[in-house]
Amino acid sequence: MPAAEDVFVLAQMNTNDFIWQGCGRTADEARTALLAAWAQHRTRVVAQFPDLAARLPEAPDMHRHFPTRFTTYTVGGGYRDDDRLV
Repeated sequence: MPAAEDVFVLAQMNTNDFIWQGCGRTADEARTALLAAWAQHRTRVVAQFPDLAARLPEAPDMHRHFPTRFTTYTVGGGYRDDDRLV
């Protein structure tokens, strides 16, 4: 089993328009990074188009609209899709 420092987790959420990703050493860190990206995007969009605020969920509510998928990778591993080959 690889050491904890050799593993990272990728969180991925597919919305209608984008694939959002966050990376961390744990699923919680990866989720936090992903939601931080969403929050930054939402802030920019709402600043430009305030009328969209009600239609764009806040980061803590995103899981109600779009599932998040977590994949664990090993540093130095070679993968095809989610299957480690090397």
